[in-house]
Amino acid sequence: MTRAFTKQLRHMSLLASTAIAITTLPAGIASAQVADQANEPATRGGAADIVVTAQKREQRLNDVGLAVTAIGGEALQNRQIASLTDIASAVPGLVFSNSASNTPVYTLRGVGFNDTTLGSYPDVSVYLDEAPLPFPVMTKLVGFDLDRLEVLKGPQGTLFGNNATGGAINFIAAKPTKTFEAGGTVSYGRFNAIDGEAYVSGPISDTLGVRISGKATHSDDWQKSYTTDAKTGGSENYAGRIILAWEPTDRLRVNLNVNGWLEKGKPPALQLIGIRNAGPGNPVTGYPLAPENARSADFSTNIDPYLDNSMWQAIGRIDYDLTDDISVTSLTSYVDYKQKMAFDGDGTTLNNADFRFFGGGIKSFSQELRIANGGNNPFRYILGLNYSDDRAKDRSELDYRDSTINTGTAAFGGIFRSGFRANQNMKNYAAFANAEYDVGDLTFKGGIRYTKSKREANSCFFGIAAEGSNLPFAPLYTFFANLLRSQNGLSPITVTPEQTLGCLTIDNTGLLGADPTFLPGQFVGKLNEDNVSWRAGIDYKPRPGILLYANVAKGYKAGSFPSVAASTTQQSQPVRQESLQSYEAGFKLSLIDRTLQANGAIFYYDYRNRQIRSKLLDPNFGPLDVLVNVPKSNVKGLELELTANPADWFSAYANFTYLDAKVKRYTGLNPETLAVGQNFDGAALPYTPKYQISTGFSVDFPVSDNLNGFGGADLNYRSQTNAFIGASNLFEIKDYGTLDLRAGIKSQDDRWSFQVWGKNVTNSYYWDNVAFFFDTVTRWPARPATYGATLSVKFR
Repeated sequence: MTRAFTKQLRHMSLLASTAIAITTLPAGIASAQVADQANEPATRGGAADIVVTAQKREQRLNDVGLAVTAIGGEALQNRQIASLTDIASAVPGLVFSNSASNTPVYTLRGVGFNDTTLGSYPDVSVYLDEAPLPFPVMTKLVGFDLDRLEVLKGPQGTLFGNNATGGAINFIAAKPTKTFEAGGTVSYGRFNAIDGEAYVSGPISDTLGVRISGKATHSDDWQKSYTTDAKTGGSENYAGRIILAWEPTDRLRVNLNVNGWLEKGKPPALQLIGIRNAGPGNPVTGYPLAPENARSADFSTNIDPYLDNSMWQAIGRIDYDLTDDISVTSLTSYVDYKQKMAFDGDGTTLNNADFRFFGGGIKSFSQELRIANGGNNPFRYILGLNYSDDRAKDRSELDYRDSTINTGTAAFGGIFRSGFRANQNMKNYAAFANAEYDVGDLTFKGGIRYTKSKREANSCFFGIAAEGSNLPFAPLYTFFANLLRSQNGLSPITVTPEQTLGCLTIDNTGLLGADPTFLPGQFVGKLNEDNVSWRAGIDYKPRPGILLYANVAKGYKAGSFPSVAASTTQQSQPVRQESLQSYEAGFKLSLIDRTLQANGAIFYYDYRNRQIRSKLLDPNFGPLDVLVNVPKSNVKGLELELTANPADWFSAYANFTYLDAKVKRYTGLNPETLAVGQNFDGAALPYTPKYQISTGFSVDFPVSDNLNGFGGADLNYRSQTNAFIGASNLFEIKDYGTLDLRAGIKSQDDRWSFQVWGKNVTNSYYWDNVAFFFDTVTRWPARPATYGATLSVKFR
């Protein structure tokens, strides 16, 4: 899509936003942050009554003095919202980015962590039925058969703990029904994409209900090489869930949720957009850059790119009512994730930075116990304890024979194969309390949480015997280690070929408090941190349909070790915990018999020690990955969301988000020039577009006594951002707009429907991330235009 058309989309979106605002303002601004009313058909004003569990208790959305976006299951299905990219497009302020290790990166209101290590906690925590999916890689295929999706914005540390400085995403699965129900959908779309989903639900006995659901997706390759005939990008995914709900008495409720997914197929290919170190000694010099077409990308076929990843989770929840107003909840979760994949990291058919294997696994256990009162009590509270134990392993094998590293080490016989492994064990202990107290039209709110975090890490960079390499790491590391040792007055050593199959990370920082040895070996590190998250606020409800709120909160994200193929222990150093203090004021208003709604919020974030993935200049291998803290940054923002339901058959929305996210104090390495010690004060934070605008409408109207027609459109625009602090040019993520359309017919009793749809129908070319390895700069293109048809049926 041309820049001119992108600007046209921008103007269209602004005009649509203005049009809805004009229709609502004469009668007053109206409230709600929702796309529809959970599983019920849209009725006039019904959106204001959606029930959410944002504060771990059921509340009407308009009674929650927080910024929350909720999208019901019917809206998710009608708008074909299934992937993580779709969800980010539908939630104001949320940004999704792909990454090299296949780990999703979420950024909410400018707060996110762009490290892709399997064992890295996020800034935006994700939950399924309030049970944690503590690492983003676990979340990729959980979005099916949902009752609703809730996105909480701003620090959520008091109730959701560490690693929710940006917010929290809660997938709420559809639950067993009191009567028999079954249904399913089947879709066929571009690239021979076949998507099937089905469920069956109902009672087994008077006290036991069950719901079984599943989803399967298959599609052909959608990318093709622009220098060969190879193709990639095809998918083969499966997901399933079984939920048992047992209510043996009026006071006891027991739920078991067992779910999982399997991801097969081929990873999308990266696009080569720039060549670093160009010159006679660089094998990539002169390689043709990728066309500006999402389907055109190059990749190495000799490493056989593939995906073979799986996850399963068991969630056990017990609720027992001690009295009519006081209940105890036990929430237990266990998650097991396994990863096996290979991918091309350089965007060429050469082996410049290719991961022949990138695998590992995560095992996660969590237990929460809490007591709470409910009902119409003016004083409401939640008290709880939480424990989690997470264990993550990474392992990779990198081939860089066609790189400047191999040619640059010719004197040592050439180096082009190496491996890496890392283990991280994390334990978290927490105690929390949250309370609300009503005094007339005012509600005073407060919460506090103490968290103790312990993390142990060990990692190893090692050589791999490869054809023609003759283990050349031995002379290189003998030279490198002795250079450092001589600079520090130590005697020389000799690294043998056999030792290069062990750990080669040179200790130049000292391990666990000891002095540096400048000897190759395994890196070992520990982190012990604690913090106190808190929240205070006030809600004001002068009359039904009006809520004004103000909140001050502080949250933390735990420190972390990078999983990187470290040449020295300097590269393996951890980042310490970050903190974010938030100041926010907002409103939720509902007028004209609740047919017009609006939500608004302004906020300011004081961000300390933000964790980012950056680079350091290694004397042996050049720029290598590292984690660093940005001492001080801030985010200023504004959100406006309008929803109009002027008639039973028509609804429309318009959302606007403005972010000013800047570094206030940070000196580091420039990823473009590789200049060390550059001052980045005033630079924009990554993955933070200044403007996000979305607008759309839905219609549902009778066409005969038995049939209804329905349809709609959704338009999204996001302004320019970047992938690195202070980056520009090649590392920019350009502004873009997308348009989705849908139309169909259905029975008036909702027993069946048929819909045709299109996503990104204007075929906008855009990307969501940029990265570089040794000699190349690459980007992750988003999918081109897709279209298809969906048939849905329900049985009751």
